[in-house]
Order: sequence, then C-alpha cells, then structure tokens
Amino acid sequence: MKQNKILFPIFLMVVVPTILTTFISFFRFSTTLDRKLSDGLFHLLPSHHFFSKDIVIIDIDEQSIAKYADHPELGQWPWKRHIYPTLINYTKLITPPRITIIDIMFTERSDYDEALVIANESLGEISHAANFRDGGIVIPRKGIESIQERFKVPLNTHIPFPKFENASFPIGQIGETAPMIHVVNVITDADGILRRFSPFVQWNGFYFPTLAMQAFALGETYETESKDGDLIIQKNGEKRIVPVGKDGLVRAYFYTEEELRNIPRYSAAGIIESLETLNSGEVEDPNSLLVPPKLFKDKIVLIGTSAASTHDDVVTPFGLFPGVIAQAVFASNLIEGHLLRELPEFYGILFTTLVLFVGVLVLFINQWHSLKSLYPIFAISLFLGTFYFLYRMDLVLSTYSFVLGFPISYLLGFAYLTYTEGREKRKFNHILRNLVDPEVVSVALENMESLKQGGEWEITAFFSDVAGFSSISEELSATDLAKLLNEYLSAMTNVLKSNSGTLDKYIGDAIVGIFGAPIQNPNHPKLACKTALEMRKELERLRDGWNQRGEYTPLARSMVFRIGLNCGPAKVGFMGTDSLASYTMMGDTVNLAARLEAAAKDYGVSILVSESIESVCKDEFHFRFLDWIRVKGKEAPVKIYSLEAYQKDVSNEVIEAEREYELGFSEYLKQNWEVAILHFKNVSKFLGKHDITSEMLILRCENLFQSPPPVDWDGVYTRTSK
Repeated sequence: MKQNKILFPIFLMVVVPTILTTFISFFRFSTTLDRKLSDGLFHLLPSHHFFSKDIVIIDIDEQSIAKYADHPELGQWPWKRHIYPTLINYTKLITPPRITIIDIMFTERSDYDEALVIANESLGEISHAANFRDGGIVIPRKGIESIQERFKVPLNTHIPFPKFENASFPIGQIGETAPMIHVVNVITDADGILRRFSPFVQWNGFYFPTLAMQAFALGETYETESKDGDLIIQKNGEKRIVPVGKDGLVRAYFYTEEELRNIPRYSAAGIIESLETLNSGEVEDPNSLLVPPKLFKDKIVLIGTSAASTHDDVVTPFGLFPGVIAQAVFASNLIEGHLLRELPEFYGILFTTLVLFVGVLVLFINQWHSLKSLYPIFAISLFLGTFYFLYRMDLVLSTYSFVLGFPISYLLGFAYLTYTEGREKRKFNHILRNLVDPEVVSVALENMESLKQGGEWEITAFFSDVAGFSSISEELSATDLAKLLNEYLSAMTNVLKSNSGTLDKYIGDAIVGIFGAPIQNPNHPKLACKTALEMRKELERLRDGWNQRGEYTPLARSMVFRIGLNCGPAKVGFMGTDSLASYTMMGDTVNLAARLEAAAKDYGVSILVSESIESVCKDEFHFRFLDWIRVKGKEAPVKIYSLEAYQKDVSNEVIEAEREYELGFSEYLKQNWEVAILHFKNVSKFLGKHDITSEMLILRCENLFQSPPPVDWDGVYTRTSK
C-alpha cells in the first residue's frame, strides 16, 4: 500500500488507542483496573512460589469458641487473657518457636492482664499487636511515650510509608513489658481488595514495624537503606530488597487459593485439649497428642482468629479470608522474598504501542489474508507470554493498556479496512449472494485476491433440466408459467445452496451448479449426490402440493427433471467485465456433465453420473451401472451410472434386478445377443415395472443381431447428439 494510505491507519490503530490509554492513566481508575486484570491473570497462570514452611498459625476458630463458650476459665468471646500465655507456653514445651506473633489486640484493661505481663517477662520472643488509625479523638495514655521510644525504628528514608494520626498500643504493663511490638493494620486498594502491605508505618513522626516485618526480623537487629526507590533490609548477612511503590506499599504474592486454605493452622481448642490430656497423665509421649508440641519447633507462630464472631475477615484476590491468613501471606512474602514489583504503566503502554504498530502492518501491508485473522491470537498469546515471563521474575506488567487498546485498535483497523475495501467486496458479494449459501459467501470473501483470480482445481459440475418443459410451457399462460418456474427454481436453488453448492446460472428451466468452488471442499462429489437426491424429493413435495391445490395442467403437475453429474478438474472464477461478471466454470469436466444430463433421457433415469462420481461416493450412495458411452466431442469412452438412493435405502429386489442387468450387459459385450436379451427382460420382472434402460438395450441387441457390428467393436455406444 502506498505511503499516504498507511498514515491514517497508523493514526487510527496506534495513535488513537495510545492517547486514550495514556489519558486513562492520569486517573486512579487505571491503577484499580490494572490490579483487577492482573488478579485474573494470576488465577490463570501457574504459580511459581510456595508458602513459607516456617510459618504456622494457632487459630481461635469457630470450633474453639463454640467448644469453650461455657468454660469457667475462658467464657464467651473475647476469651480471658490468661489463655494466651497457656497457648504460648505449650509451643515451647519441647523446642521453642523462633518467635510468637499475636494478631489480637489488647488495648483495654481486664482482670487477667497480669498473666500476659508475666508471659512477656518469662517466655521470651513474643510480639504484641498495635493498631494505628486516622481520625477520632486523641486520648493521652500513660506510658505511651516509653512504648513509642522502645519500639520505634530509626529509618533514614524518603519512602512515603503509610502515615496514621492515632495509635493504640497494648494497654498498661502489657505494652510496657512487651518484648516486641508490631502494627497489624492492613490497607486495601480502592476496590476494597487487600493486595499490598507495608513493612513499616508512621505515627507521630516515628516508624514502626508491621507484622510481616517482625516475622522477618525475628527480634534481631537489622539495618535499612533506600536505593532507587526500593527499601533494602539487612540482618545477619541476609539481604532483602523490597520493591516499595510510590505510596509505600508493596504488591504481595498471594500464591494460590489451595495453598491459602492449606496453611498449617492448629485449632486453639486442639491445643487446649492436648494440654489437658498431657496434664492428666493419660499419655507419656507428647508426640501422640492431638496437636504435638514439636509442630512449633523453630517456627514463626502467629496467634489469630478465624471465627466469624471476631469480625477479622478481609477480601483478598482469592476471596474472603481471615485477617491472620493475609498477615501470614505478607510474612511469607518478606521471609521468602516473594515480592512483586509493579512496573510503571509506561512499560505496558510501550508494549501495547509496538503490538498495535505490528497490527497495522498485518492489516494493511501483509498479503497473507489468513494472518489477518490469526494475528489477534498471536498478539494475545504474545501478551500472555510476556506477562507470564515477567511474572516469573516477580515483575507485574501493566495490562489495562493492552486489554483496552488492542481491541479498540483492531476494531478501528478492521472498520477502516472494511470501508476502503468494502466497495470491491460488496461488488462480489452482490454477485455471490444469489449464487451461494451466505456462509460460503462469507468464507469466500475472506480471500478477495484468490476469489478474483480464480483457478483450476477439482470440482463437481451439476446440470439439471426439466423433461418436456417446452410442452408444459405451451399449455400455460405467461403468468402461470412464470409462477411455476419461479416456484420450481426457488425450491431447487435452496437445496443447492444448503449443500454448499454454487449457482452458476439459469438457462430457462435448466440449473447449472458448481460444487467445490469458490470454496474448495474435498466432499464436493458427495454433496452433489446429496443435492440431487434431495432435489428429487423436493420435486415430489412440489408435485403433491400442485395436485392438492389443482394448480397448473396435469402435464405440469407431473413434471420430472434430469440431472447430470461429473467431477474432475475445471477452471473456475469470475468471468466477464468489471460491471457485469459471473462466477462460472469451464472445461471438459463441465462439458461431460452437460452431456450426461442430456443422455439421462435415453436411459429413462433422473440422475446420471460418471464413473468419477461413482468411485468416490459408492460407500454412501447406491449407483446402478448402465452403459459405456462415447459422448459427442469426446473420444474416450465413459462408464455411466444412475444414482438411485442412499445405500441404506436400497431393497433386495433392486439389487437382484441390477445383478441381472449386469449379467445381460456382460453377454451383450460378448455379442451373445439372445442370452443378453433374456437377462434384460428379467430386469423388468424383478423391478415390477418397465425398465427403460433394459428395453433400450434389448432394442440395441435386436438391431445388432440383424446388423452385426464390425470386428473391432468394443461395446461402447456412441451418442451423436449433445
């Protein structure tokens, strides 16, 4: 295509979608859409990380609350606080866990706070939960300054970690004696889904670690620094690069729904029952308990709740889960380094722009028409492959620009292509729509160049003609003749089109059709046979209707047709002028089909076919051998058959009659005229009606008996008329 004709497609398919997606990126909606789309892709793509084996959860679940609702030491939710040291102490019976992180708030006084204070001072590595929030009234609390000074983290960074106005630390001496503090706040995205977390949060000008950070640090000393916008955390030679976003949050890797549901969770009720069993002396080996203490060896233990009454559920990319599950995911991410880096939207827009530009070349430069249909599949596959390749590297490509831009681009491109090429396509569509079934037309128009050029390939030529139509037309008025002809031709043409046939032309009452063009179809001989049989059945239906209504004349109401079929190579294509052209066929194959239609009259059959049809269709259709003939204009003899019916519909009487006919023809070739005549006469007896073909062969035998053929006679009958 010339240069001036490619500039506008580039504008439509590249510039317009790029401007649109870039404009959308200025709004927060694009970020939310991006994350929703990437969630969907994460569901579809294989997981490449696995949840940390170092994390287990002690879960105060529905069973635990229901089982101990009437227990004098626990009561209904919230439980009395002396149970938590009991749970923590149980995990330390054999080999203690590395750290115990409590995901439950103790911000109000109770009568059992002393138990937690003692646990803080005696049980070691315990981290208590703090909750930060915005708004409300700031209530000064005694001792909060000391807690703030003990647990603040000195960060020298410009990263805008989430900032809160108010803080709720563990109450009183629980907070003052706590070995460690972590913040349990989670921050959902604009659509209410929890996808991201922060290792630190801000309050009162100071930084505090979140639960995930505490699980990574394990109470040890660590150092932090900022580099290229990332947070780098180092402890004991271990280095973790945290790809923090512009708002101080990092995208979490949520593994799979199955893994989230299979995170090791041990019911608090099971631990309490195991402890009671152990204290009763019923078992000596702790490993045989319902929840063996060894399960917590060297683990990071999270104590949280999943019971509905605790109202601690959050919405994750995999649906609703207890908050402690989300915290466990964040902790696993930081411990194992399963952190996703969201690439700037610019990369997604650039990728989309390149794909769109290639789309312009495919639609407007490329000459392989099939590629125009395949390119969307290729482009989508390339997008998914690129997304997955980056995802395997824990990089998240912006997706909204492709998901929005590519369909818009390709729709605009196809619309413009349809507009520019539509005039020529409409011209051929106008010609074809009356010749071929609409579905065939739509396929044929996919390859305009091939359609215009035509070609030479295997087809089946179809010719049909009404017997004695001249006599019928003489009996009818012009109005009735037009009505009869229109009704007949409409019905027959519908049958032709419904079997993927192409109407070549009408010649008065004659129908000329093509099977296997303009769309090549290897089953064209069988489709032609099917059409011929269905036309015969359709004509019977028409005759019944005419007789019931008493329309036309008796001769018209008894109308019959003849069909000739032949398959072989032929030239097919549009032939004519630019303003007046028709899709047609030419060649010896076509000529023979026309001769067969004419010859059908001699043999008294409705459908006459060549050996080329019989040889490829005999498994499905039943043919009767008739003769060897030499048609006018063709020296080579042709073996001809009558198409009778489907194989399943042939009776034994017909088969016996045909066998008798073939015996007679065999004797005919041997010039045993009298024996041949006897066999031919038996055919009508088997059929129970006059068989015109046999009677014609009887007459031929009698003539040859009286006037013997020459010595070189080969039994082929030469027709002298078309």
